[in-house]
Amino acid sequence: MEINRRPPALYRKTIIPILLLFCVLTGCTFEARNHLILGTNYLKLGKIDHSIREFKKALVADPKNVTALIRLGNAYEKKGLTDEAIAEYEKALKYSPNSANAHASLGLAYARKGMFDEAIAEYNKVIDIYPGLAEPYFMMGLAYGESGTLDKAIICFKKATKIDPKYTEAYLYLGLAYDTKGDTEGAIREFEKVLELRPHDAVASVSLAETYMNKGVKYEQEGRLDEAIFNLQEALAINQGLVEAHMLLGRIYQEKGMMQEAISEYQQIISLNPEYADAHKEFAEALKTVGLYSMAERETEIYKNLTRSRNVK
Repeated sequence: MEINRRPPALYRKTIIPILLLFCVLTGCTFEARNHLILGTNYLKLGKIDHSIREFKKALVADPKNVTALIRLGNAYEKKGLTDEAIAEYEKALKYSPNSANAHASLGLAYARKGMFDEAIAEYNKVIDIYPGLAEPYFMMGLAYGESGTLDKAIICFKKATKIDPKYTEAYLYLGLAYDTKGDTEGAIREFEKVLELRPHDAVASVSLAETYMNKGVKYEQEGRLDEAIFNLQEALAINQGLVEAHMLLGRIYQEKGMMQEAISEYQQIISLNPEYADAHKEFAEALKTVGLYSMAERETEIYKNLTRSRNVK
């Protein structure tokens, strides 16, 4: 996905929701129903091979069972067999062309293969069937974002949040899209919305802090030091562990002659990462400025030892 700073992960590991529009098991034979229920339970438990076996048994008993075909596809995807999963979803659509679950599952499978146009087409079919659902708009936004079409991704995420004003993932990815486009105000607004809805959301917190830090960097480069300080302080209020924000803040304080504040920032960096060589160097310079020469010499020696050992490595 072109959206930057997504959780490495922000995108593929944890955040993508799967649209679960479970089919009603009407029309199933008793035998097919039993295998389907058993296979579904195995799938929930992570016993993928067992679930595949049960879904196949359900299809022997009822070859046109759309739910069994979809869940067999889901199980194949769990094993990384995306092509096999696509084949099952296509079979399901042959028997039930208006199955929103089959279209959504097929769209997700296409997206995993990088077939974003095909994925978007499937999500549009879900929207045609259920126009009031937020999820297909969200998934379409992910596909557009992954393909680098950020403006369309933003439109989709906005539609998802309009339908469901508490859709935290949509606000999160909307913020990431804005951040990628350089719209820091838009990004901050969306990340803050996530934290209103889910105060302990780690991804939103980290993203919000980094967005403020990036604003601080931009203002510092433009010579707007007071605005840089404000944004860096905002970043650190959210995440005290941002060493880069402490470092830049310390340098700005030095430039403005605010030596005690600069010294405090360098001390915080060193407490977070004692082997951060440049922090010892800047700390030494600040100490010299206030006349603490012996302490400055000690910090300079630490800096030299750290750079020497780094060069040896």
